[in-house]
Amino acid sequence: MKLTKNQKIVVGIFTLLPFVLVPYFLIQIFIFVMNMVAHEHQEPDVAVILAGVFSFLIPIIITGFISLGLLIFYIIHAVSNKSISGTEQLIWILVFIFVSTIGFPVYWILRIWNEKEVLEARY
Repeated sequence: MKLTKNQKIVVGIFTLLPFVLVPYFLIQIFIFVMNMVAHEHQEPDVAVILAGVFSFLIPIIITGFISLGLLIFYIIHAVSNKSISGTEQLIWILVFIFVSTIGFPVYWILRIWNEKEVLEARY
């Protein structure tokens, strides 16, 4: 599977997205919990609680779908990559399944971004 430079950049952005969004989610959850603790003596407003929960729940679900899409993309790319052996393909697939968030950027750097250009002979 041959990717253009722009496609490699887009895949790289999506690959690094969890490293940016997870701290954001944690901060949003922390702010939500602190607001609930600050107003613990008041009657809880259901609308405020739902708005707080959905402010971080919806982006988490979207990030989950992006990660699932990346998992599928990287498995397909590793299987169709003719420059790596069958054993290495299996190792990459296991890395993607068990440590995807860490394995995706490593594979992207080693096998997608630094992919050697194949020079085709012109006849």
